[in-house]
Amino acid sequence: MPQHKPVTSLQLLTLRTVAHALRKLCCNRSVTMKRFEPVIEYVQMLLPPQIQAAVCHNLLQESSKLVFPELLNNKYIYICTRLHAEYVWIIDSRNIVPVVDRMDGRNVRTLKMTGRNMQLDPDLETAPYNYQKVKKLEPLYRFIQTLSGLTVLKCSQMCNNYMLELVSQYCPHLEELRVEMCSNVDDEGVFHIAGHMPTPDTYLQIQNGVRIHSTSVCTKLKKVSLAYTLACTASAVVLLHFCPNIEELVVTPYVNIGDVFTTLHGTNPDRYENVKSRYALKTLSSYMEQDENALSLIVRTCPSLEDVTLRCNGVERKDRNLLANILGLNLSKLKVMSCSMPALLWYLEQKGAGLTELFIEHLITAPSSLTFTRTHLQQVIATCPNLKHFTLKLYNNPIQPNVSYSSFGSSLLYFTSLSHLTLEGTSVTSEDLSVLVGKCHNLRELHILIHNLDILDDHVLSDLLASGSLRGLHTLYLDRPMLTLAGLRRLFEECPELHTVGPLSSWAISKKDREELAKEIRAKNWDLNIESPEMMQLFIL
Repeated sequence: MPQHKPVTSLQLLTLRTVAHALRKLCCNRSVTMKRFEPVIEYVQMLLPPQIQAAVCHNLLQESSKLVFPELLNNKYIYICTRLHAEYVWIIDSRNIVPVVDRMDGRNVRTLKMTGRNMQLDPDLETAPYNYQKVKKLEPLYRFIQTLSGLTVLKCSQMCNNYMLELVSQYCPHLEELRVEMCSNVDDEGVFHIAGHMPTPDTYLQIQNGVRIHSTSVCTKLKKVSLAYTLACTASAVVLLHFCPNIEELVVTPYVNIGDVFTTLHGTNPDRYENVKSRYALKTLSSYMEQDENALSLIVRTCPSLEDVTLRCNGVERKDRNLLANILGLNLSKLKVMSCSMPALLWYLEQKGAGLTELFIEHLITAPSSLTFTRTHLQQVIATCPNLKHFTLKLYNNPIQPNVSYSSFGSSLLYFTSLSHLTLEGTSVTSEDLSVLVGKCHNLRELHILIHNLDILDDHVLSDLLASGSLRGLHTLYLDRPMLTLAGLRRLFEECPELHTVGPLSSWAISKKDREELAKEIRAKNWDLNIESPEMMQLFIL
């Protein structure tokens, strides 16, 4: 049966009680900021700073569902900055401006800002890139100037170039910057973060090895994401050159990472052997097909790469030549898109033993000749004995039953080391499932989003449970299986560590039974979440 939630300690219970009382005040419209002030002073007087921060942490946990944005209002933000909170989450510019002028962010380590309407409040905007002239937003800018201890900044739909300029001046400990879906951020803002505004000869100086001084205080950056902004190739170039500690860099999908490196070192392959520059990148994500020479340059200058994503051509010869460039790397994670299976298996025969994560995806635009067969599955299992995470996304293409599993006889192989398995956009048989999970006694997460999951009924589930492979399961995501309430209760009995399962609304379980089950979980204090794991993404961790 599911495990029971641990008994809450007296200290934690007290913290939650205080946080709950503060949250009620936040949501009470009749409690004005003026009446709220004595409460804050009382908490400051009675509790030491570290306990105040713990109260705020519990307040944020209780207020973390995006479906209740009213909990993240002016009073909540005011509490967090007055009570030494290390984590602050701001939703919508209208929530900040009235109170942010009195906020001191010296204790804030992680700041998340999320806009509601894909932009700042229209009432606070003027022409693009002139936000520093908008008096109504000056309090927000003054708050950013107090974030001297900030290490993580996450902005979604709520950032502009001037904010990044301020960050580059006042946040010397910043390690992670994620600016996503912000149309008012372009190369100019990123240049501020890097600490240099390129001139016509900047790239020529970089190619010639000239060291250029950076004016930014953000010298500790390790992770940068600029997804769905207007930042382009130039942003990636200056970040790599001026921020030598960057291990993970994500720009917009249409930026070719190969172009970034040829801008850094020129387009003449004959010169690449003499390139001395080295970058700290550990993750390389490329969603565009790469030129072999450019990929060779990337590998040569980024010897620490551990996690690589490559979009291939689907033609065996071309894909093998592409994969040959990464043979010298000690990868632990590999994601290939639209890759010819013979080419991929050629690579795995040489380097598969070092992989702990493998992601095989066939894009919608992939050649129709691409297939994934049972024989391919057996070869992946054979060449990747240490695989922990395996994802297979085939976009409506089934695992081709080119042979029967019985034909392998005693040489039939099973995954045995997997802890995470994801199947998406394909179709499988019960025999496929047996090979994939039948002997994975370390399996912790199983996600299946396929088109024929009706093959997974109580009988098939019973066979999988009998193998013992699901006993250690923590998370089970099954979209539209033919599992009944009886099958679910069998899961509870056989998988005592299961704490997230769903979405039950797509299972063969009535709404009434789901509601009764939810009541039983609460009554018995089970440590079990029966909501969709997709909903868990709405939680702030």
